[in-house]
Amino acid sequence: MMSRNIWLGIVIGALAAFVADPRGGRRRRALARDQLARASRKTRDALDATARDLANRTSGMIATTRGRWTSEAADDRRLVERVRAALGRVCSHPHAIDVEATDGRVTLRGPILASEVDSVASCVAGVRGVTSVTNALEAHDSAEGIPALQGERRIAGPSLDILQRNWAPATQALVTAGLAATGICIAAYARR
Repeated sequence: MMSRNIWLGIVIGALAAFVADPRGGRRRRALARDQLARASRKTRDALDATARDLANRTSGMIATTRGRWTSEAADDRRLVERVRAALGRVCSHPHAIDVEATDGRVTLRGPILASEVDSVASCVAGVRGVTSVTNALEAHDSAEGIPALQGERRIAGPSLDILQRNWAPATQALVTAGLAATGICIAAYARR
């Protein structure tokens, strides 16, 4: 016990001498102050981004839930935008597809890779407000010779954050909180 207090006193004394040194102490204090200010600013920015992300996700979930419970028909322009937004997640060249909507009936035209036709049709059929899908797409086995299908494109991928490579701030916060809670529960269980 006594030796631990002696070592603690030595460490505190060395730190005090390091910071209060007349030659380099002022520089060290300024560096420490700047690092503390930067850490504070970065933490504030991260908390702000997380709060905005959570607020946006919450309002989006509320709007989605409200939309599922109402039978209100969407106008044609809005329906086209919903379909175009959904195409980016299942098609490698969504800009090549023309979308037309009339009273909930959607018509798809344009060149597409044959491997993507089924996923595009099922995705569009699942968009809220779509009553039927007319598939007038030109399926091609390869992009060779079709200008609209040129260029290396990739499909956007899953929309669940947990399955993506880069997580949103809200997802990071929720996963971190879940891991911390799990660790606390395991530690409490181990103490029993």
